[in-house]
Amino acid sequence: MKRIKVDALIPGDIVLTASKTAAGKGIRTTTCAIVSHAMICVGNGSVIDSTGDGVQARNVQRELFKPLEQVYAFRLREPLDKARLDQVVNFARSEIGTRYSAPEAVRSVVAGRKPRGRRQFCSRLVARAYAHAGVNLVEDEDYCTPEELGLSPLVVELHDITETVSDAELAAWRSRPDPIAMTHAAQNEILEGVRRLSPGVEHFGDLDQVVREHPEWDLGIAALFRSSGYLDLWRNDFAVNPWHYDVDAMEAVANDANRDDIRGYCRSIIAEAVSGGQRYRTMLEYHRQSHRLMPRQTTFQLVELYGQLVSNDARLRATACEWLNRHYPDDLDAYLERADPMPA
Repeated sequence: MKRIKVDALIPGDIVLTASKTAAGKGIRTTTCAIVSHAMICVGNGSVIDSTGDGVQARNVQRELFKPLEQVYAFRLREPLDKARLDQVVNFARSEIGTRYSAPEAVRSVVAGRKPRGRRQFCSRLVARAYAHAGVNLVEDEDYCTPEELGLSPLVVELHDITETVSDAELAAWRSRPDPIAMTHAAQNEILEGVRRLSPGVEHFGDLDQVVREHPEWDLGIAALFRSSGYLDLWRNDFAVNPWHYDVDAMEAVANDANRDDIRGYCRSIIAEAVSGGQRYRTMLEYHRQSHRLMPRQTTFQLVELYGQLVSNDARLRATACEWLNRHYPDDLDAYLERADPMPA
């Protein structure tokens, strides 16, 4: 089996594959294309896509392909500035939970009426994310195919993006909990519960609006967050990987066999020392402001959650910095992301 190398991608990169689903096979047959599925990288080995399960994040280390399966990656010819790249990534993240539209995916390759719905399919998600930042990868961001994304004159293909996964590593990954899958299950449980009250809800942005406009539903929605386990998902990484958060625990697990892997992990963490936790800080401030304006039990819980996530993120990055400082201090100068100086 093979997978995409974590360090082969940067935020905004587009991954194209041959989907194994019936819809994917149908798209390839109709368009005579090699690929039928698209994903967008949002950072540190995480990609977002839209499938029959809705829009969700995935860990590229867990996305496995057979040796002969086609996997391609593309990057903009002209890099975006940070503000516009953040628009692309934040749009993709904001769509998590949005339901999949099989009929509209099919309409992307057949003639006929093309309604502009809010639901997503894989290539629409990627194209809309870029269009949100003013980058038109294709003629119609609402109706395009994965192949059209790869053929866009605005992108170039990346090479040497995959690596072979050993049987031992496969077994190790299968024995570990999958926090992204658990997060997706909890998110869907919450959204499905809220959709019983307000069927038009697609993602958590819609949910926030429902909580503001319907205080009579607040306690029930707050209970959904608790019963789904969403508020406690952060505890999983502490339980499975305590060495992420404590330098002495990191020293205890480090040995000659895994030292290079730990070093690579720490490098990737400090490379996003500033930007990596920004989404948590942004969401914390967003929910604080929302709670100040319209106090709700749901927003109160989310303020507490994102406060915890900000604290966890700072601890994780401080641990990586300290371990590298002890063993590879030159890596700090080479990889540590620093805040941009304030303009004069």
